[in-house]
Amino acid sequence: MANGSGEAPQGLAAFFAPRGVAVVGASAEPGSPGHQIVAQLQQTHYAGGLYPVNPRAQEVRGLPCYPGVLQVPGPVDLAVVVVPAPVCLVVAAQLASRRRQRGDVAAAVVVSGGFAETGPDGRRLQEELVRTLRGAGIRLVGPNCVGVADGHTGLTTSFDLGPYPPGGVSVLSQSGAFVMSFLHWARPLKMVGLCKLASVGNMADVTLTELLGYLADDPCTRVVGVYLEGVRDARAFVQAAAEVAARKPVVVLKPGRTAQGARAAQSHTGSVASPDAIYHGAFRQAGVVRARTVLEFYGTVRAFERLPLPRGDQVAVLSAVGGPGTVCVDEVASQANLRLAQFSPPTRTRLQAVLSDIAAIGQPEGYVDMTGSLTARTHGDALRILLADEGVDAVILLTPPPTFLEEEEVARHVVEAYQEQPPELRKPVLVVLTFGNAALRARRVLEAAGLCTFEFPEEAAQVLARMVEYAQARARLGVSPGRPPVGKADGTSRGDAGVV
Repeated sequence: MANGSGEAPQGLAAFFAPRGVAVVGASAEPGSPGHQIVAQLQQTHYAGGLYPVNPRAQEVRGLPCYPGVLQVPGPVDLAVVVVPAPVCLVVAAQLASRRRQRGDVAAAVVVSGGFAETGPDGRRLQEELVRTLRGAGIRLVGPNCVGVADGHTGLTTSFDLGPYPPGGVSVLSQSGAFVMSFLHWARPLKMVGLCKLASVGNMADVTLTELLGYLADDPCTRVVGVYLEGVRDARAFVQAAAEVAARKPVVVLKPGRTAQGARAAQSHTGSVASPDAIYHGAFRQAGVVRARTVLEFYGTVRAFERLPLPRGDQVAVLSAVGGPGTVCVDEVASQANLRLAQFSPPTRTRLQAVLSDIAAIGQPEGYVDMTGSLTARTHGDALRILLADEGVDAVILLTPPPTFLEEEEVARHVVEAYQEQPPELRKPVLVVLTFGNAALRARRVLEAAGLCTFEFPEEAAQVLARMVEYAQARARLGVSPGRPPVGKADGTSRGDAGVV
């Protein structure tokens, strides 16, 4: 829901829970950004006031359209501006005037491009825009951005997001395309629940550092993912990230490792990327997790939202497929902060009792090849045994699942074994379905139950390594390894969702 107290939200809260939104540049023309933003706010069931503004339109999508922001009946806490860059200055002056007269416009998102990313003339426009808004006490996200969204209030300034399941992932990004790609990738299987999103674009006013500080105290944010190109004050950013990481994971994907990459970043946001060496060691010292690839970023962020932190570095690899299992063992062994588990004698005995005679147990240590001679129940029985071993801190399970088995039944047995663990003692299980989207029914069951599914063994091992890295950083910094669960909007924990 939007802010239902009737009181104006304070500080950055106006971006995520405004009482009313004015879309300046709203359009009756389908497909235009000004039309789509209004449409998305209607489709996400945003509960606050929605006011299209355009002097050349009478109505937009059934809503009355106002000639200017001063005519909006209000209250309006957030203005979304999608007009040509020079016109943005006129709109900014109108917003400042309304702020002085009505006291309600506290935040603005300027979606429009044509500012500092285009060169000196655009930079002058941007500086004037910030002066006008800040002079009236209005904070700005952008320009040249997708803007903000909140999965729990239904607020979105994007023209391409639409309804999204609420959850515990908050994403901050200097690239609108990157964050939209992330959410669209995760949408089909509801693999990510959204708390808050901020695409900051040119970052002319509100910075990633400020937003990180805001999310530190945000009760619905369980993990923060950051796409970072460059900030003016790298030291302040890392310090803020360290303060957040002491409470919840911060996962950063930072391109610009080469001179060419840094130039590419500057060309679309106007940001100057600092040398990569400034960040690398600082992130590790601060307990910030750095993803190496886009795929690793995606997987690590959603694993932190859904799975418990591993309490150690000992990994069991449980496989129904020999080749991918071998690849997974290789990847686990290559990660500096992972070890293949040493199975206890009782674990070996119990595995021998449920697996076929041709199964390979502990060859090498920490690896179980169930072979193709198995049933749906075997998956759950073997997983249950490994999770009960005190020498196992996490399990990577690999299965096609076999075509001769009912894939949803396989998934249900896995879910039952995972959920039988007491919540306070639960160990992470990462499931690799090596048929990818050919096993969609199994993936849906597993994801709905709060587990994470992957298509490739290397991906699962890399994500688990990042989870262990964060757990070790918390221990090094003297922070308790446990984290309280963060619920969805309906009060239930994502990790305890029922099997569908």
